[in-house]
Amino acid sequence: MVDNHNNPAATTFTPPPGVLVSGHFQETYGYEVIRPEGTRDWLLTLTVGGVGEYRLGDEVIMPADGDIILIPPGTPHHYYAPEHGYWDFVWVHFIPELRWLELLRMPQNGSRIMTFSLGTSSTFMRMKSAFLRLVRENRHTGRHAELLSLNALEEVLIHLAQHAVTTDQRLDERIADTLNYMIDNLNVAHAIPALASRVALSPSRFSHLFKEQTGDSVLETLLKLRLKHAARLLKHTPSLVSEIAGQVGFQSPFYFTKQFTAMFGVSPSDYRRKD
Repeated sequence: MVDNHNNPAATTFTPPPGVLVSGHFQETYGYEVIRPEGTRDWLLTLTVGGVGEYRLGDEVIMPADGDIILIPPGTPHHYYAPEHGYWDFVWVHFIPELRWLELLRMPQNGSRIMTFSLGTSSTFMRMKSAFLRLVRENRHTGRHAELLSLNALEEVLIHLAQHAVTTDQRLDERIADTLNYMIDNLNVAHAIPALASRVALSPSRFSHLFKEQTGDSVLETLLKLRLKHAARLLKHTPSLVSEIAGQVGFQSPFYFTKQFTAMFGVSPSDYRRKD
């Protein structure tokens, strides 16, 4: 099913970052998305027909068939369907699983928005198929729909990583070590100076390298890791919301509920009740 959302917008609504949101749009002139501060998640689009247009200050990018745009968190973006044409594209907003960070280590061309051209290659056909399956599964509400959607998204990212492979795009060992340390100690209060000291970096160099490698700040990443683990605990354990808040590092259950709701669009209690 293809949607049409031909409505101009001053500042476009942004979905809750913890919710996997995807779609397949066919748009004409008048469709426009403007997010001056970007989003808290990643945005990936694949053009399957026509031409779109991204404007980044004075720079203009016009994706056509087989072109991919990957936008990291916090990156301002403005895109639209240009005059005298149409734009057929699939898209997804997502927060990466930890194992996907290696896949997102893409070469950049000086712009925070990353572009890739697959043309009509076999990689494009496989990615298009996986992307359409992602959109289809993400519309369902069945018990395993989310897992099927994530599997399809992972396939999309693997195809993209294979296409974009360079000599060495692995995560810096110091950043990988920090991520694993934070995951193993979500209930601990973390400070940037202490995390930087663990890997023998200054706080400023550590913060810069972390964001360069992961696309997010240290504290934003820690918050997302805590909330995603909390979501798993809500689904798979009988623990009280207040207990889960403490297990993932929140001293205040009220603050935990506020951050969880902002991330997933529903309260922890309502999230637990969802199928």
